[in-house]
Amino acid sequence: MVNITSIRSANAGFASLPLARGLVAVFVGATAGIGESALRTFVANTVDPTVYFIGRSESAGSKITADLQALNPSSKVQFLQADTTLLSTVDTVTNQIAASEKKLNLLFMSPGYLTMESRDESPEGIDRKMAVSYYARIRFALNLLPLLSTSEPARVISVLGASNERPMDMEDLGLKAPGSYTFMTQAKHTIAMTSLTFEHLSKQYPNIGWIHATPGMVVTSQARSLPAPLRILLKVSEPLLKCISTPIGDSGQGFFYLSTQEKFAKGLWLVDWKGEIVDSRIVEKKGWWGSNNSGPQWWGDDKVEAVWRHTEEVMASVKK
Repeated sequence: MVNITSIRSANAGFASLPLARGLVAVFVGATAGIGESALRTFVANTVDPTVYFIGRSESAGSKITADLQALNPSSKVQFLQADTTLLSTVDTVTNQIAASEKKLNLLFMSPGYLTMESRDESPEGIDRKMAVSYYARIRFALNLLPLLSTSEPARVISVLGASNERPMDMEDLGLKAPGSYTFMTQAKHTIAMTSLTFEHLSKQYPNIGWIHATPGMVVTSQARSLPAPLRILLKVSEPLLKCISTPIGDSGQGFFYLSTQEKFAKGLWLVDWKGEIVDSRIVEKKGWWGSNNSGPQWWGDDKVEAVWRHTEEVMASVKK
């Protein structure tokens, strides 16, 4: 079992390796929380990196840009403001990156949209929570595949909920039917669809590392969008939560480890933030809503094909 001490030791030595020089990375959802911690760790431990990071807050983006350039004067850092609930915005951002770069070594995605509200469709007809957790992330990966495919190493990391996959409504993957959408069902769908789509893409592009990772419990600022009673409850319980959760700095170290260790450079990986296997196809684990082996399986070639077909239809519904 990998521990945080060995992870920090491996990360500290990375900058001395030839591989650490001239890397190009894109961080989506990196103006706070896990994404920001992973971004700062990446910049601190690489040489001459080119980094694009994407978020909603321009003021946070400006501050982080200044911090990163002071942290590593050899870095080239650019903040891109974007609403990642819209696939059309993803297209705009990725076009801008593709026009400036010839390679991409890391696409790291951890945007959050935590709300207890019911289905909230964007003008594109896609629920905003599902867009942020799944559809926009896949759009980023697909749009940037030409850059990823010409790079070695190249990794795509989506921080969501590997190990918490559960059976989905295969007749309504987008959860559009009346009464089908709840906070928990959209979470189950986006988590399982991420693992299934990454399985498909890992077969199509085997030289890229496709990593679906679970962060475990990390205290972040996402709760600001919750109803006031829940925000108050979380604020009161924050000292306890911090005692039993992963420190945000350790989380950043773990995700940098996933981003740079040769072990994860190719193929499909369903792991936790330290790189431990949490592949619920082969390891039983009780997640957010009970055992993953109860009832119908969430995985299989037929489900990979069905989810990919659904994803292609959603991608095609928003023209580039």
